[in-house]
Amino acid sequence: MGFKLDEWGSFSKVGTGYATDVDGKWCSFLETKKGAYRGNHIHPYDQYTVLLGGSAMVVKEIDGKLVEYPMTENEVHVTPKGLAHILVPLEDAVLYEWWQGPFEAEPCPGVFDEYTENRDGPSD
Repeated sequence: MGFKLDEWGSFSKVGTGYATDVDGKWCSFLETKKGAYRGNHIHPYDQYTVLLGGSAMVVKEIDGKLVEYPMTENEVHVTPKGLAHILVPLEDAVLYEWWQGPFEAEPCPGVFDEYTENRDGPSD
């Protein structure tokens, strides 16, 4: 089995990203700059995220409430499929993420406005 990382998810104000498909699972390495965000969407597959360096939190909408989850380096953080979420770096951060299928995302505008306001995101 082999794979090749391609640039993916790179945005000048957000950070650089690289990704590949490994046996039907989408895998990515992402740099995310302080003052930016990633996500603000929902996936049809579980998402697994490992903070490799820096500081960040994942915010999820659970039962209509926004819940903040501070990330700890080298621990796997799971976001179940169908759950709206956003990644907010507290300082520059590097992450490894993978999904139990191809990358698919449905935007969820309006859910995380307090976390996107005055920050740069992939669609900005």
